[in-house]
Amino acid sequence: MKYILILLFIFLSSFRPPETKVYICGPTGAKKYHYKEYCRGLTACRHELTKVSLSQAQGYGLTLCGWED
Repeated sequence: MKYILILLFIFLSSFRPPETKVYICGPTGAKKYHYKEYCRGLTACRHELTKVSLSQAQGYGLTLCGWED
C-alpha cells in the first residue's frame, strides 16, 4: 500500500500543466500581450506577431490587452 501511495505521489508531483502561450507585436517595443492571435488590439501591429509564454511576456513588463479583460 505504501508503495502505491509513493508512486502516486511521485506521479502527481511531477505533472506540470502546459504553459499558456500569448501573442505580442514584434520582438521589441510591445506594451501589451494578447491571448488571441486575432485580437482587436493587434490590428494596428505593423510587425510580425511573436508567440511567447505568458511568464516570458510578464517578464518583459507587458500587461494584458484591454480588449481581452
